[in-house]
Amino acid sequence: MEILIEELKTTHQKTLQETDTQLRFTLESLESAVEFVSAMSEDEEMMFQILNEWKDSLHEEKRDITIKKSQKDYHRVLSKVGKHLVSLPSNEIPFLTSKKLERELIDQLIAEHLYRIGDFELADQFVQDSGSKIPEGFRGLMVQMHQILNQLDQRDISSALNWVHQTLQLREKDSVKEKEVKKKLIQETSKNEKEIKMEKEIEIKKEEQKEKEIEIEIEIEKDEEQDEKEKGKGKENSQKNNTQQKQIIKRTHSFEFKLHKALYLNILLKNEIKEAIKYSQKWFKKFALTHMKEIKQLAGCLVYSNDFAKRRFPELFDGSVWLQLHSEFIEIYCLVAEIPSHSPLELLCQAGESAVSVLKKVSGLIPINTGDELPMEIPVANNFKFHSSFICPVSKERSTQKNPPVLLKCGHVISKSSMKTLLENGKTKFKCPYCPVITNSQIDCIEIKF
Repeated sequence: MEILIEELKTTHQKTLQETDTQLRFTLESLESAVEFVSAMSEDEEMMFQILNEWKDSLHEEKRDITIKKSQKDYHRVLSKVGKHLVSLPSNEIPFLTSKKLERELIDQLIAEHLYRIGDFELADQFVQDSGSKIPEGFRGLMVQMHQILNQLDQRDISSALNWVHQTLQLREKDSVKEKEVKKKLIQETSKNEKEIKMEKEIEIKKEEQKEKEIEIEIEIEKDEEQDEKEKGKGKENSQKNNTQQKQIIKRTHSFEFKLHKALYLNILLKNEIKEAIKYSQKWFKKFALTHMKEIKQLAGCLVYSNDFAKRRFPELFDGSVWLQLHSEFIEIYCLVAEIPSHSPLELLCQAGESAVSVLKKVSGLIPINTGDELPMEIPVANNFKFHSSFICPVSKERSTQKNPPVLLKCGHVISKSSMKTLLENGKTKFKCPYCPVITNSQIDCIEIKF
């Protein structure tokens, strides 16, 4: 297997080098032909003769054949690797069979991936045959997304603009409703607090025995703590919703400008200067506060001729603007729909592919099929890291929602269970396990949330 992998690496490298070399030679010869043609611009016969000679030289050199041959060698070795992996018994690849995945979950991931890439016929057939369950409304969301993407690829922004306007209207309505709900909650809480205070005073006055008074006070303190916690959770949730709403509105507004920008550049490419001026006057006014720098650059394109503008601003006229719109729309659409912007199945496969070589080496040194976790951390790229985790340096346990990490006064972090262990026998203060700083558990400790 290792010999095949080495052969695959070498053939892959040769393919890249050969392709790069042949394309570089082709571009150089094309540039020289263009120079000759530009010099002979008045003599049309000479121009056609030069171009025909350049075309004949390409056929004689057979550069496309050499590229195809190098690619065939690479695919030949790649097919050998696939056949060898299929023929291997399961005990030779222990890390691939150490964890049994749920069949329903795998089917769901495959079905969602097929819907994401727009292969709806195959996805519907797969769901019917496998009986997998996908989230309600997921198929409709993907159908709408691909309809808009297909129009964007054809440089039609009408459906994308309609979606942007609908999204912004809904978000603005939601923000108004949230403000009204907040006002009602504030009024209700103020009334409840007054009533609670009156009830507490009446109860305290009625009670004569000291022991009962103490019990009532303890219960009141507990209730107040719970109310404070609930209020804090409510505030945190509302703050998260507000920040998410603002982020969606900001990104959608920016995406709307990019749509108008792409269509404006498309009009300029057709040399329709008057139409471009009318379009900019109609749509760019509402973006003056947020995108003035880009608007100035777009207005500057009107001053130059079409050919000079392409050389002066190549990033605007090379078609990359439409490619960026394609990928950015997927991200914003998924953000609004509250679904991942990338296929989970694709990310899993990419992360697994990057970790296979390390797992293969580790499996030959230590057993890795024991337990639900690997005995060591496998390095992966940052785009495959989604969930931050904390291991307590004292108890060596992973943090959970019930056992979250706690920041001490000195700056060190331990788990909540370790802090409770240090606070045994009714203590309120304890010494940090790593430094001599004394921490008050009620004042200095801050719970960390990932």
